[in-house]
Amino acid sequence: MAIVTPEKFKGKEAFYEKMLRLFASSLPESWPSFDAAAADLENIKVQVHTIKGTAGNLDVTEVHQCALQFEASVRNGQPDKFLYAMFVDACNDLKTSLPPPE
Repeated sequence: MAIVTPEKFKGKEAFYEKMLRLFASSLPESWPSFDAAAADLENIKVQVHTIKGTAGNLDVTEVHQCALQFEASVRNGQPDKFLYAMFVDACNDLKTSLPPPE
């Protein structure tokens, strides 16, 4: 499977792949449980916000949307367990979906 380069990175496919792989490698290998994340809201809020921004810049839509939704629940003071699970799954799916480097 090849990496699909977003339109804004056309002509810069190697750069995009490098940034996408760097982003994926920066994601945690294991995530805290929802209860642990909810107990440390300030830390998880910063982490989710950072991931959301990077995913948005790289057009990693699923991760960006899941981060956006979970971040909103955190900002409202009611972190949502289901949204957290979706966010973690989206991040993990990104990591496992990348083909091996050529």
